[in-house]
Amino acid sequence: MRGILQLLLLVCHGVWAKYYGKFIGRMETLQHGVSGIVYAATEDSLYLVNFTYDGSGPDAFFWAGSAPDPDGAGEILADENGRRERLRRYNHENVVIKLDRPIRNYRYLAVYCRRYSANFGWVRIPHDFEPPAPQDLGFLSGGHGIAADPVVLLDSRTMQLTNFHYDGGAPDAHFLVGRGEVSGANGIAIADDKGSLDKLGRYAGQNVTLSLHREASWDQYEWLSIYCIKASQDFAHIRIPDKLSVPLAQEMAPYFGKLLGNLDTGIHGVGGKLYLASEDTLVLQDFTYDGTGPDAHFLIGTTDKPDGSGTVIDNQADSATPLSAYSKSTVELKLPAGKKITDYRWFSVYCKKAQTSFAHVDIPSNVDYPRPAIVAAHISGAHNTRAEAIVVHDKRTLVLKNFYYDGSAPDAFFLAGKGESPRPDGTKIPDETGRVRKLAGYVNATVRLTLPGNLTVDDIDWFAVYCITYAETFIQAKVPKGLNVPPNIKLLLKESSMQAQQRPGDFSNCEAIISNRIQVGWHLQTDTITFHVRAQTVPGQWTAFGVSGVKDRSAMVGADVAVIFVRRDHSHVSVSDYYLSSKAQCSSNGGVCPDTRVGGTEDLQLVSAQYENGVVDVVYSRKLATADSNDKTIAPTGRVAVVAAQGPTNMEQPDTVLYHTMVVTRDDTFLQFNRNAERHCPPLAPVLPAPAEGRAVFGGRNIWKNFNVTTFRAQIGPTGGSRGYEKVTGQSGWGISWWINEELIPVLHVERGKTYTFVVEGGVDPSNSARYHPFYITDSSKGGGSKEDPAVLGKPGHLLLAGVVLDSENKVDVSNGTGRYCEWQHKTVDMSDESVTWESFKQTLRLQCDNGQPGTFTWTPDKDTPRLVYYQCFTHYYLGWKIVVTDPEEAEEPMESATSPVLLSHLLLFSLAYLVSFC
Repeated sequence: MRGILQLLLLVCHGVWAKYYGKFIGRMETLQHGVSGIVYAATEDSLYLVNFTYDGSGPDAFFWAGSAPDPDGAGEILADENGRRERLRRYNHENVVIKLDRPIRNYRYLAVYCRRYSANFGWVRIPHDFEPPAPQDLGFLSGGHGIAADPVVLLDSRTMQLTNFHYDGGAPDAHFLVGRGEVSGANGIAIADDKGSLDKLGRYAGQNVTLSLHREASWDQYEWLSIYCIKASQDFAHIRIPDKLSVPLAQEMAPYFGKLLGNLDTGIHGVGGKLYLASEDTLVLQDFTYDGTGPDAHFLIGTTDKPDGSGTVIDNQADSATPLSAYSKSTVELKLPAGKKITDYRWFSVYCKKAQTSFAHVDIPSNVDYPRPAIVAAHISGAHNTRAEAIVVHDKRTLVLKNFYYDGSAPDAFFLAGKGESPRPDGTKIPDETGRVRKLAGYVNATVRLTLPGNLTVDDIDWFAVYCITYAETFIQAKVPKGLNVPPNIKLLLKESSMQAQQRPGDFSNCEAIISNRIQVGWHLQTDTITFHVRAQTVPGQWTAFGVSGVKDRSAMVGADVAVIFVRRDHSHVSVSDYYLSSKAQCSSNGGVCPDTRVGGTEDLQLVSAQYENGVVDVVYSRKLATADSNDKTIAPTGRVAVVAAQGPTNMEQPDTVLYHTMVVTRDDTFLQFNRNAERHCPPLAPVLPAPAEGRAVFGGRNIWKNFNVTTFRAQIGPTGGSRGYEKVTGQSGWGISWWINEELIPVLHVERGKTYTFVVEGGVDPSNSARYHPFYITDSSKGGGSKEDPAVLGKPGHLLLAGVVLDSENKVDVSNGTGRYCEWQHKTVDMSDESVTWESFKQTLRLQCDNGQPGTFTWTPDKDTPRLVYYQCFTHYYLGWKIVVTDPEEAEEPMESATSPVLLSHLLLFSLAYLVSFC
């Protein structure tokens, strides 16, 4: 089976013209070297391919209008960064231009000089031009009850199977795409609607959305099949047209603020763009630096040109530390307290020791920095709705100041949309708690709203408090185009982190170096290799991977490794280049030392690093051959012996590597970096610091917020006998209880303003009460909300915070809190009383899961969330336990159980030599 999937997961080779959208024409060159090919990417955006312009026009813009030829009656279009400013120089670049109205409203696109009414170059848009639109491919039907009608190409990467049916009975069915004859040999497997490459489950009339990976397009393929790999059988397939006319699936460039300039100089590989996000915040995008300068820092200064008198800006680690290597990184930089960008004249990557600027950007004295914009003031309407102001705080955030609303309208929502005035089909905006629901009353409130999904203020023309049933606007604000407001840096960095978490799929080769603990993916280039290391770990521990000290076996002494540190404080992740001359701690005589301590250089370029849910995830690159004598040359062909290990760091010196634990490559391990694509890396389960062996209480562990666990998987399991649920809670158990991340009723610690994901596997069949446990978050210590008077649900004592909620009609909605049934079952009989330790008790259990999909929901505790809430079952009492809610900077305290002393009060003293392996 694995061999067949390896074949299917190979990237199809061939030559196709890249799909840019629907062709409009080539730009006619008139002046200043303007040229390029123009496509309609969507109904309201254009894609300029190989666009060139010399940038010397005094007042030139992207310009569009409805006249037959470009003239002064046209309108300025925002550039690819959302700015309506004089165009810069372009050199064969691909640029996406967002239109203010649908393309049917325009007859040309031009580069136009407003001051001299001069057309530098343009393309005519035909008057009968039909913009790209979804394509109906017809119906799908076949064996195993497969049916879908219609199948629609939504865009160049997305297909929808409408009303899709499949009985789920085949042993190994997948979605396959390919060219030529429909067969496994000509196809590749693509992820299902859940992002999984597992065999397909049952579908009963769902609308299934399939998405290709970022670099692919449906025009690369000729068919989609539901295909059984074991039986080599095509159950059903549909043909894809030779020529697409669908919208282009775009990864719109994130908005980072006002572009100040480029850092591209070639000195020490420095490159990237510098943006001004607000009066006191800079953002470096795609920042690259080789890390080899002896004393490089980010400097900002007030003199005419960069010099040593500048002020060091804190980097993401420590301002006193010279910059390490970066590779296409996003870096947020805060100016010194109390300072504004207008106080400075330049920004530099500056080496103090060499008194040299590797690259710099000048800061204009009159720079117009992004700032919040008031779009409505002192407005009022029906139902006593009024606001002192509506403020566009940043590209993704609206703020209502001193907001009042009586809460009595039957169907009122925060709404936003396009067009001249509010309409019922606008987009519902989640309230300040992150939930989309009928609005309650507000009195003199400051309400902060985050636009959903990828929506920004550039995508809307109006915002309103709106009653959908009666199509009535209570208050509204017009949102002007081209607002010079800040980006939402927090969301941008979070999205960047999420993309990094999803990056494993970008590495077509991956191996588990140590089973269920350390995995390594790689991507080989001409003279460089990029590694993707994922490992189960805990704060205060290091993980190492690299080339063996000898060629024919795995040996630690002499090895050249990357050491990944997860600090105890705030779980900060760093990576360093190490040489292991011996097994001793690093000293003047060598040992386990950073290359920079033993006369070498830091040769690793960090791409991304994060620690979440007990897994460290790091991407870094290095040259195959470096100038450092301590570095091993990595052979691009043949077998290369590698090593990996984990161990603790020194508490007082967190960058000091102590001797490894039992987690180490004990067998000889080899990788061949130029092999055909193979992935042998199953998902790593979350891991938490293990308690001391022999834990007497079976449950109630604290999952501290400092572990950065943001995903919780809820399953059903036994109560653990007299040392389990009853010992922890003081209540008699029901025989079953919630298990979270494979733990019996742990105490969850969460932080206000942070988003958490809950994956629920407590059953979906309400007719089988024993296997139906809707999961929800409430302030009720016993749960069982379905047994309470419906009139009290949603009120203090019976709050429905997440999972099970009240919909817009005030009816209970359990859909997000239900999913397939998974239960930790006794292998024989309950051995909780006979088991000496928690670990030995857990070995007497096995996890049994029904077919189907889990339920999933997210929850963001806010300022109104009680300090202590509970996760519970909506249909039964007493299955769950506590969730402690704290503010971001608030220190955590352990929760006490009803009968036991503080659980795990000495958690930081856990033995790193013993770690529970979740599999």
